Amino acid sequence: MNNRAEKSFKVVWPLMISQTIGAFNDNVMKAMLPVMAAVQFGKASMDTVNQQVSILLILPFVMFAPFAGWVADRFSKKKVIVFSLFGQLLGLSLLAGALYARNLEFSLAGFFLLSVQSAFLSPAKKGILKELVGTSRLGKAVGYMEMLAMVGILGGAFVGAIAFDHLVEERGGWVAALIICGFVTVFALASWVIALPIPETQVIRGKPFRRSLLVRHFHDLFYLFKHRGLRYAALGDAWFWGVGSFFYLVLVKLSGEVVVGKIGMGSLYGYWFLLVGVGIMLGSLFVAYLNRGRIEIGLTPIGALAIPVIYFALYFAEPMTLSFDCCCFSLGFFGALFFVPLNGYLQDQAKEEERGKILAASNLLTQLCGIGLILFHACLSNVLKLSAKDEILVILAPALVIGILTVSKLFEDFCRAWFHLLLKIFYRIRIVGMEQFPQGGCLIVSNHLSYADPVFIGAAFPGKVRYLAYSGLASSRIMRFVFRLTETLTVSPEKSLDSIKKAVQKLRAGVSLCVFAEGGISRLGTILPFMRGSILLAKQAKVPIVPVHLDQVWGSVFSMHGGRFFSKKPLSFPYLVTVRVGEPIEPEGESAQMVWNEVMELGRKSFNQRLKKEEHALRFLKKRIFASPDASFFQSTEGRVWKKSDFIQCLEDPMSESPPEFSSWLEQVRNLFAGDYQAAERIYAGWIRVTEMNLWDQPGLYIGEGEGAWQEHWFPWFPLLGNRVIRYFKDGMVMGKDLGCLEKSSFPATVGLASFHNGLISVNGPDVFHAMASPPEFNHSGSKKNTLGRLMVGYSYFQSTEGFFLRGVGEAEQLHPVQSVDEEGFLVAL
Repeated sequence: MNNRAEKSFKVVWPLMISQTIGAFNDNVMKAMLPVMAAVQFGKASMDTVNQQVSILLILPFVMFAPFAGWVADRFSKKKVIVFSLFGQLLGLSLLAGALYARNLEFSLAGFFLLSVQSAFLSPAKKGILKELVGTSRLGKAVGYMEMLAMVGILGGAFVGAIAFDHLVEERGGWVAALIICGFVTVFALASWVIALPIPETQVIRGKPFRRSLLVRHFHDLFYLFKHRGLRYAALGDAWFWGVGSFFYLVLVKLSGEVVVGKIGMGSLYGYWFLLVGVGIMLGSLFVAYLNRGRIEIGLTPIGALAIPVIYFALYFAEPMTLSFDCCCFSLGFFGALFFVPLNGYLQDQAKEEERGKILAASNLLTQLCGIGLILFHACLSNVLKLSAKDEILVILAPALVIGILTVSKLFEDFCRAWFHLLLKIFYRIRIVGMEQFPQGGCLIVSNHLSYADPVFIGAAFPGKVRYLAYSGLASSRIMRFVFRLTETLTVSPEKSLDSIKKAVQKLRAGVSLCVFAEGGISRLGTILPFMRGSILLAKQAKVPIVPVHLDQVWGSVFSMHGGRFFSKKPLSFPYLVTVRVGEPIEPEGESAQMVWNEVMELGRKSFNQRLKKEEHALRFLKKRIFASPDASFFQSTEGRVWKKSDFIQCLEDPMSESPPEFSSWLEQVRNLFAGDYQAAERIYAGWIRVTEMNLWDQPGLYIGEGEGAWQEHWFPWFPLLGNRVIRYFKDGMVMGKDLGCLEKSSFPATVGLASFHNGLISVNGPDVFHAMASPPEFNHSGSKKNTLGRLMVGYSYFQSTEGFFLRGVGEAEQLHPVQSVDEEGFLVAL
């Protein structure tokens, strides 16, 4: 775990702003010079000058990349950033002198110096990110950095070209360029000043400088290529930026083909690049949103497939039309989906002491690819005399091949990304405690309430999580394919020993393995006892156990809420789910029941966090009580039916006629409305607990005589809040969904335990059987004779020499009627 993950994200903003201004400055000058050459020396020179400028801006990255990486590793990254930004001031001063002297060749030296400072800035600014924000926020930070860098690059290209077009008619080419250079120099000074507050980070002293470092360009690349994941990420990043350089030249050339005369070319290709920039900005924001707490590498193949499709559309779209503009925007958006996750992966996977070297090697590869594609453009344009549209068609072929290869290499991540995208639409996942998640192999133990739980776990945790599942689920071809794709381990009674060996090997290899230790999906809504075998895996592999609780999953279409899976409407859209992660537990000395209670304690914290308090709870109860006044509320022994409106009238008018059963209920409701906040919180918590269990899905409940204040916490509250009708019997009451569900003989007695401190605590009944149980024999008993039932949602417990204590809302409560919890999860009475 990285303690820096706890730091405020605000510490990176000076770096973000200064690097954005720096990129803006470079590209204002880069965009301006080819248009100036076209004005001063004719259109024929524009493409040639543009090629020369592009190569000169890239060349220092090739020459100095290893040395720049060594400097970033050896010295304070903050100081490297500050000195690099000061170097931009020197380069702009040299460029201004060249423009004043009206010397085009001398101005290229100024561009070269600007590129030198960028070569040293790049590994330092990327390398410092993880040191400032940690792993958990690195994906977000990379998304913002890449987005703002592209805003600077493309915004600079747009502003530089537009500004020159506006100044050139009155001032002439050289003077217009000099004025723009003066303003950019002021921005460079501001960029340098803004960078000064960047925090210092720990300097890890690398190897001392040797002359051989200056010529070890390809040694760094060979080192990078030895790491398979880093190699592919760097190649993908290099391909994107190389094609970006190629596409920039193509658009500049296309503007010259479309515009008649010398004025207006800069404005046109500046506008096109603005569209690309907006696309990249929104795409990077989208990636940053999806990358919260993780690096979603599966977005890369989505972008890789989209890019050749967009190139195909660009070839047939007419310039200066809406379709062409949309293609430029889409290319930027899906380009961000392609390269931002790759960049984040590269930075996250590189070791601390080697990150500067890795990133410098990646930059070197990027620049070599850029030079190669610039020369490729020069060949297509100068030798083969192809038009700009023809060049787009040529680059389509390799883009398509790379798209197919990317999907094939990252197919699991590709599918996972689509699942997570759909999940973001229908669900909002709140993640709590992820900073406690350990590095390396661990056994994640979670409660299990729905078929979507593996997706919730996978979306919440950084990196890939593997699962242990019942082998019977792999009976269909689709599930077998999913299990192979996600490397899910299956467990069967016939091959349990072999399954355990494979699971232990995975854990020892550093894999995060998730086990739903209840053995199947809970159809009661409560957390069922954990199976002992799952905890033994952690003991044998000697890895920590990470308890996890999924909260509010009961109510999802994938849960048993409503008495069935899937075929129902969600309770809300988007649906909120909380994934709460507990502190890692060393397996030695732990039992399945102890881990079970740890997961319940996480559930209690999540439950209490979402409970309404005081007047908010009272307001909720009043709203529910006064809703649906025409609903049936009470049926007397004589058969007369009283509606909720009748009860409300008795509440407002004490002189109204009412049955004798109403008297105590009316008093309770009047006390509540008078401002009894403690009662309001207790009743509200009981309402949430019951509605998040299978109890509320029953057509009717026969509420018998339980322990403690059992019936007092059912009546009149649940009939009033849930529009249920009551029928009174001597030894209990039946509560049904309608008048046809009020026969006592239709339902077994539902009893349990309640107190005036926590309200409803445990319930005994009803049982659940479902044909989709997996394994088939995994059907749930909600009742057990001679017990006080199962603890309801939102509770945990502990035992001491003084007795049995319940953790609920507020302070722990000693339950005198309870002795312990048995192996099946039922409260054993004294």
